[in-house]
Amino acid sequence: MKIYAKIRKNGEYHSQNISHAVFGFREMGAEIVKYEVIDEIYNIVTAEDIVLDYIDQVQTIFSKFHVKPICEDYPAQLKPFMGRNIWTDYIDSINANPEKWGVFVKPVRDKAFTGTVINEPRDLIGCGSCYENYEVLCTEVLDIKREWRGFMLYDELVDIRPYKGDYHYCYDPKVIDCVVAAFRTISNRPMGCSIDFAVVVKDGKEQTIFLEMNDGYALGNYGLNVLHYAKLISARWAQILTREDVFDFRVKF
Repeated sequence: MKIYAKIRKNGEYHSQNISHAVFGFREMGAEIVKYEVIDEIYNIVTAEDIVLDYIDQVQTIFSKFHVKPICEDYPAQLKPFMGRNIWTDYIDSINANPEKWGVFVKPVRDKAFTGTVINEPRDLIGCGSCYENYEVLCTEVLDIKREWRGFMLYDELVDIRPYKGDYHYCYDPKVIDCVVAAFRTISNRPMGCSIDFAVVVKDGKEQTIFLEMNDGYALGNYGLNVLHYAKLISARWAQILTREDVFDFRVKF
């Protein structure tokens, strides 16, 4: 197998995430192949390979093999830990109805735009155009104090990395354990993914909540050890393409 990694014209890897993944795969003895645009490698990539690129390009490779990853943002098994309500709408409807403002929205389509709070017209900038009426997931606005990304690899939480907020706030590990246990009951759960957590203040009390789940083929590194990062990507690619994970070094009985 080969690891295909996107580079810039000057030879540098195209992002820090790609660099971190390459470093991890290189430590495990993988063959790294550099390329600039996906068209260079599209015809030669096999189902045994891994492509390190941006979401749309990676999905292009998955489409070549007639697969579409499924990873729910808010699985039913984890909703009891959300601490908030969630509903669906369309961005044009949010735009046209100011009474709906004061809400957090994120696109159903992967990374179509960055999730944001809509309080006024300028908050809608970057949320699509009149030709792109994205379906969005909506939640009430929370008083979030700190956020973490938990990395799941073969049902184990291998690390939790803070990525936003005030360091004075700490999560409740008992809630984390409960979320992980509930995650393991999801029948079609990804073998490589993230579970994001936050501490919020609600009615004057701190509360640890589940924020969202993200697919392992499209994760930022956030300071995760490069070996864990590469293994997580490999585990998810192997699952999506229904093949052996050659970088799964767990002892099997």
